Amino acid sequence: MNKYDLVSIVRPTADDTAVESIHKSISEVISSGGGTVSEQGVWQKRKLAYEIDTFKDGIYTITTFEAPSEVPAELDRVLKISDDVIRHKVLKMES
Repeated sequence: MNKYDLVSIVRPTADDTAVESIHKSISEVISSGGGTVSEQGVWQKRKLAYEIDTFKDGIYTITTFEAPSEVPAELDRVLKISDDVIRHKVLKMES
């Protein structure tokens, strides 16, 4: 299993319930793929370097997890479908 960091930017108009829902769906994808979530949380609301879908701000979240190599592709698919997530990136951490 590999260790990963997932950084996502949630639309600034999302409330706490929407952010929790995103965290829950991320955890479900990781768990169903045979992985485990080590840490999950919200960094902060920040100004974006450039506009994304007319948003100038975003809520940054991070999830650290261990999972098989197939899980990041499934996370990518699920997060692309989500209307609340405006950008995301999965980074493989060095061992």
